[in-house]
Amino acid sequence: MEKIRAFLDKLPPWTLSVVCFLAICWLTLAPQPLPDNDIPLFPGADKIAHGIMFGGFTLCIIIDGLRRKGWPTFPENIWILFYSPDIPSAVGIITEFLQGEMHAGRTFELWDMVADITGAFLVAAAFVIIEYLQQKKHTN
Repeated sequence: MEKIRAFLDKLPPWTLSVVCFLAICWLTLAPQPLPDNDIPLFPGADKIAHGIMFGGFTLCIIIDGLRRKGWPTFPENIWILFYSPDIPSAVGIITEFLQGEMHAGRTFELWDMVADITGAFLVAAAFVIIEYLQQKKHTN
């Protein structure tokens, strides 16, 4: 874990978040960001993809925020639960409205917004719970 932290500390501030934001913009706003595939997907698979994308964006914000603050542990990092999903949620909402207005082959979908917001908040909550359990384990 220390090697990963050392690598991340060498990156410019907010690098992970910016790269993830740009990737999400491409994937959600480009008319056809990925090549066609013939893999049959189950109904709702795109909602799961939205949740994973925006959960990943939240995780990038968490990591960038933690390294900026010197890698605090629970309870000092409780801010994660309340602040880290805000930007991804806002981006998810904005991109859906942009898809509806751009007329580039993409459409506005309320359930995509719900999936974006859900993914962002689930990752933040899971991160805080895991941090709490690790802190509890180390204090016992």
